[in-house]
Amino acid sequence: MSRIPLTPVESLTPTARDFLRRHGELNVFRLLAGAPKVFDGWSAMVDAQLDGGSFSPRLRELVILRIAHLQRCAYQIAQHTDVGRAAGISDAEIGALSAEGPVPGFAEPENTVLIFVGELCTTGTVTQETFAATRAVLDEARLTELLLLIGLYYGLALVLNAAQPDIDDQARLETSP
Repeated sequence: MSRIPLTPVESLTPTARDFLRRHGELNVFRLLAGAPKVFDGWSAMVDAQLDGGSFSPRLRELVILRIAHLQRCAYQIAQHTDVGRAAGISDAEIGALSAEGPVPGFAEPENTVLIFVGELCTTGTVTQETFAATRAVLDEARLTELLLLIGLYYGLALVLNAAQPDIDDQARLETSP
């Protein structure tokens, strides 16, 4: 049970209700909508990452699932496993994302991006070598977008781990391909 009460859908702002209409009445969204002064901005960033980002759905979901496993965020793992499968990530690959240390079995540029994510999320920084390798496969805009994606889902994992909302049984996040 969530440590913070979930906001009833009928009491959400019109912008928040529209976001939930498009993405599902998930407990995570009802939790975060309890902070209406920041929810609209947060949800706009989520929309930009899910619908307008420059990463393929597969690479985006690899990043999100790697963060979820590194942060041991059961809610994110449950929510994004189905999305990851729909984006073309196999069950074996999803399992590999839970590995300690380097993640085996991914080709470039996915491997480099996953090394970057793992290093940043476990040490709080990246080595010059890892940064240069990632910069070699992503241009400046995509590297900046990767950092924002990591920040978004790493921060969300912290919120979810602290607030502990129930994992949704029926609703699953739906995104544009």
